[in-house]
Amino acid sequence: MTDMRKARSELVKDAVIYQVNLRVFTEEGNLAAAARHLPEVAATGANVLYLCPLMETDSDEDVRNWSDRQRESLCGNPRNPYRIKDYYHVDAEYGSDEDFRSFVEAAHRLGLKVMLDLVYLHAGPAFGKAHPDFVMKDESGNVKLNQWHFCVLDFNVPELREYLWQNMVYWVREFGMDGFRCDVGGGIPLDFWCEGRRRCEKVKQPLLMLNEADIASRPADQDEAFDINYANHWITLLDGISRKRMNAVGLEYYWNRTETARRGAVVLRALENHDYANDNYYGRIETLSSAKCDASYVLSFTVTGVPFLYNGCEHCDTSRHSIFGKPGQFFIDRSKDPAPRTALLHKLAELHRSEPAIRDGSMQWLPNSAPAVLCTYRRVAPSGEAVFCAVNFGNEPVVATCAEAEAFAGGQVLLERDSSIQASSLTLGANGFLVIKGN
Repeated sequence: MTDMRKARSELVKDAVIYQVNLRVFTEEGNLAAAARHLPEVAATGANVLYLCPLMETDSDEDVRNWSDRQRESLCGNPRNPYRIKDYYHVDAEYGSDEDFRSFVEAAHRLGLKVMLDLVYLHAGPAFGKAHPDFVMKDESGNVKLNQWHFCVLDFNVPELREYLWQNMVYWVREFGMDGFRCDVGGGIPLDFWCEGRRRCEKVKQPLLMLNEADIASRPADQDEAFDINYANHWITLLDGISRKRMNAVGLEYYWNRTETARRGAVVLRALENHDYANDNYYGRIETLSSAKCDASYVLSFTVTGVPFLYNGCEHCDTSRHSIFGKPGQFFIDRSKDPAPRTALLHKLAELHRSEPAIRDGSMQWLPNSAPAVLCTYRRVAPSGEAVFCAVNFGNEPVVATCAEAEAFAGGQVLLERDSSIQASSLTLGANGFLVIKGN
């Protein structure tokens, strides 16, 4: 393993990603206001801050060029952050280019790396008019639109590729980006991302690359281009289990699907993100129960993968969010005491990074007698040191047996809530959890 690949691996193992959607992160919705709240982000234990797109967006008011979701939001705002007009400047809604530099510097002082969202699959109509040779056209010469009614960028055009590679390097060189989240990155040729990464790492390394695509759709993603892939169904499962529409065993099946697609693939473990909060704004998991969210965080920090936090989680925020809202229309409710959730997240981040079995270990799902609500699994470090985890997603206490749990009875409890272990018997309160190291 080269020194750079080793550094990249260490960065990924330690990563806890926190997403900031500037439009909702503060009431002001801009970079200057967001910078004042960065200590809250660092306090959770997160060390990578991922920003939704902040490039200049298209202001075209023709609703035929709006996505269906954008229209259905009833916000009436043409400025969709995922419909870019100018890839080289910060949108004035969020501030200036200099405001962004100051924001990044403030994040770096707190030990936060900054990852910017790249939207390269499509663009707004204004971009298509300014760069007609960069967008796909049909046989009649009309600009092709995708399912979101946006111009589709044509990666068969060498000049487009060069334009976007230079754009990636621009954000790294001029603003100090530490990585990128690549919107619908699976829809873009893999060789484009390989070359983009190579060029950026001539300026700064290691770079963190996250693809918004399931690893099963393109297992080669993590050969050279990407470090982490999305695991979108993880969110769906946690939502369904929390609402008692799905069994907890589904998480094991999905984990196995990822392992089958690419052994050892690194994927996100998220409860929600901007898309989920945008589309389920009155039914976010936090509205069901903060204790249920706590249990989901314990699971997502202690299984294999990279934990992911969505802005406001430390405040147990249940307010409506929308990427389509106007400035000041929707924003995080900070009225609740953030201390309990922040303390839990910080402890989990500490375990995720410092406990060898969790940071570097293998994982084995363990059968138990209550699979509909209870997840049980074991993490084993290269040294052989093992950690046992149990998480109850049920709304009622559960008493269950797990044969492998007996080996951990009397071990060092790393984290627990309303739980106990005696021989092979586990007792967990509603949404209780147990993380315990073997003797």
